[in-house]
Amino acid sequence: MVLVDGRVISFTFINQFNMKRKLKIVLFLIALSVTGIIIFQGYWSFNAYKENKKLFETKIDEAMQRALDSCKRDYFDSIRTVLVKRLSESTTVIKIDSPSQINTAAVGGRSTFSIGPLVTPYAIWISVHGSKNSSPFQTSSKIYNYYRSKINHRNATVPEVLTEMSFYVPPLMTELIQDFFMYDGTNPPPAVRAYIEANYQKPGFKYPIEQSGIFEQPSNYKQADSLKIGNYLRAELAKIHINAPFAVNLASTPTASRSDHVFFSETNEYKYQYHGFTFLLTNYTLQPRYTLYARAAFRNPQYVVIKGMLITLSLSALLVLFTIFSFYYIIRIINQQKALGELKDDFINNMTHELKTPIATITVAIEGLQKFNALNDPEKTQRYLQTSRNELARLNELVSKVLDVAAFENKEITLVKERLKVDDLVNELIAVEKSKTEKALTITYNNNAGIDLVTADKLHFKNVMLNILDNAVKYSNEPAAINITLDKGNNMAVFTIKDNGIGIPAAHINRVFEKFYRVPTGNVHNVKGTGLGLNYVRYIVEAHGGLVAVKSELNVGSEFTVSIPL
Repeated sequence: MVLVDGRVISFTFINQFNMKRKLKIVLFLIALSVTGIIIFQGYWSFNAYKENKKLFETKIDEAMQRALDSCKRDYFDSIRTVLVKRLSESTTVIKIDSPSQINTAAVGGRSTFSIGPLVTPYAIWISVHGSKNSSPFQTSSKIYNYYRSKINHRNATVPEVLTEMSFYVPPLMTELIQDFFMYDGTNPPPAVRAYIEANYQKPGFKYPIEQSGIFEQPSNYKQADSLKIGNYLRAELAKIHINAPFAVNLASTPTASRSDHVFFSETNEYKYQYHGFTFLLTNYTLQPRYTLYARAAFRNPQYVVIKGMLITLSLSALLVLFTIFSFYYIIRIINQQKALGELKDDFINNMTHELKTPIATITVAIEGLQKFNALNDPEKTQRYLQTSRNELARLNELVSKVLDVAAFENKEITLVKERLKVDDLVNELIAVEKSKTEKALTITYNNNAGIDLVTADKLHFKNVMLNILDNAVKYSNEPAAINITLDKGNNMAVFTIKDNGIGIPAAHINRVFEKFYRVPTGNVHNVKGTGLGLNYVRYIVEAHGGLVAVKSELNVGSEFTVSIPL
């Protein structure tokens, strides 16, 4: 205690105030740290997502390029197939002339021949259905044999060699396309011929070249191209372990720039004209009409991106959760230490008051014997000595409680069990309790189960019952009415001690068995105690293999139940 401006202020109150202030500071710093960690992790995760999304878009764009390369290979393979087939038809005649007339050939396109290494230069005439070009294609035996060597199998035919050469020698490809275009133009299919005959004199008439011969386009070529690109792109994505839904968009004109939306990804836009012979055309108006612009669009790519970041994000989340748990554990420990500090202060205060009373009483008795000639009065001497003895017994009881608590915390108590007569034990406890109190007290006892004997440590079991009875008396208003009943359940003797006292608030009822804990009553302590009694009760009962429980209602009373195995 300290006196400030005429007021008495408790050191305990000051310490608690300082502890609460420090705890608030700690909570603020912890909350600030956790918030900072969460913000940092969120910022890092968002930026990591953006970088991974950019990487995802780079990968799908590379996959799109490879898919289009595959489409291009298929396209040129199909052109090879068409050219070889047309050059091998019986209506196509290939003639090769040289100045020395060595190894000349004037045979059908399906024939094979070789050019001697010294015959150079030489001319190639290609006749389609009897039409002969006036300016033959000029080449040399060295060039011809070079392209023949590029074919994977031996005995390559002339159509195969000319087809392979045409892909690398544009004039030859142009000549082949012109020859077949002229033939197809004069020999269209019956439906096209009927259309031409019906419309060629009309103003604005255009020859339907895309429906005839080598330039013929299927009506669903856009859908076919989209399906082809999609299949190749799906295969390329599978190689890099990307499984994301997408749509291939083909447009006749260039579209807007790619989207940068966080929930949408697109590849770059590529020109696509790998259908028919349109890619090879350079001088015809047909080509722009069939030029498409291809782009793959991925909706909701975040699932794929996040899946790729799953391990990193999981570790990040675990780090945040572990940090929060660590801070929570620290706060919990601080609160427990704070509660223990408060309990310690309360215990010291209570023990101080408890010890002062018997000491003061003994001091007064001794002074009476010394100063008031009590030694000459045997009756007064006996009374003073009895009072001193009672107070010493009370001191001994307090010290024993403290020592018992220390002992059973260190597991040093050894129970000496014996068979006890229940009725005799309870009646003895009732007599002791009535002799100790000055209150108007009524204690009733009913042995409903008719139990005669229980097995327990006599000393400790008596202390258990006395502690509960003491509390029932101390916390009851006059006249105090206590009812003790004995029942049997689950092979246990069940003692119920019910009082009509002040009761225990619901917020504190689960803590009454904690060491040093006392139900707070503000700064008023009408009933003295150490907070050790019920903690001792629970330990002893559980050491017997039993259970102790409490039910209470404020201003109505409390009911303690002690169950001891039979």
